[in-house]
Amino acid sequence: MQFLLFLLGTIVGSFLCLIADRLPKHQSILYPGSHCTFCGQPLRPQELIPVLSIILQDFRCAHCQHKLSLRYLFCEVFTGCLFVLFLPELSWKNGWLLFWLLSSYVLAMIDYDTFLVEGRILIFSGCSLIIGALFLGWPLHWTYPLIMIAGFYLLQKLLPNSMGSGDLWIIALWSLFLQIDELLIVLIIASGSGILFYALQRLREKVLVEIPFVPFLFFALLVLLLLKKA
Repeated sequence: MQFLLFLLGTIVGSFLCLIADRLPKHQSILYPGSHCTFCGQPLRPQELIPVLSIILQDFRCAHCQHKLSLRYLFCEVFTGCLFVLFLPELSWKNGWLLFWLLSSYVLAMIDYDTFLVEGRILIFSGCSLIIGALFLGWPLHWTYPLIMIAGFYLLQKLLPNSMGSGDLWIIALWSLFLQIDELLIVLIIASGSGILFYALQRLREKVLVEIPFVPFLFFALLVLLLLKKA
C-alpha cells in the first residue's frame, strides 16, 4: 500500500512541477503535453516515468542532451514521501491535510522562482481548504486573519518592505486553521530558517536583494504538521 501511495505521489509531484513551471509564464498546464523546455521535443512514454526516467537518462534530455535540474527528481520523491506520511489511510481529514501541503508546496516553488505569490493557486486552494474545513465540521478562527493583517501593517511601519502582501495573505489564510500557539510556531520557524538562509548566503558572499518567504513558511508548516503527527 505504501509503495502505491509513493508511486501516486511521484506522479502528482511531476504534475506539480509542471504547474509551478508553466503558471507564472501564463502557459496552459494541459497543452502542449510534456516536452523538453530546452529543445521543445515532446517526451516519449518511457521518458515520463517518475523518478526512473530522469535517473536512467543521467539527468539529461534524451534528445538535445541538455542537463536537467535535480528539482524534478526531488519534487517527485518529496511528494511521494508526503503521500506516504500524510495519507496512511484514506480519509477526508488526511486528504485535506495533504492538499494543504501540496498547494503550499506549489506556492513555495513559484515564489522561489519568481518572488511572487501565485494568486490563482492561492485563491483556489484557499476556497477549497475553507470549504473542506466546513465540510469536516472544523472550527475556523475568523478573527485571526484580522489580527494578522493588523500586525502586518504595524510591521510595515516599523520595518518597511520587510514582508510582501502575498506572504500576508498566505499567513492570514493559514491562521483560519491554526491555534494561536501553532501560528506562532510557524512564524518563528519560518523567520528563523529565513534568517539562517540569509546568513549562509552572506557567508558565501552572495548579495540578496530579497528573499522568497513562502518556501520558509511551507517548511515551517511541514515541521508543525509532522510534530502534530508524532
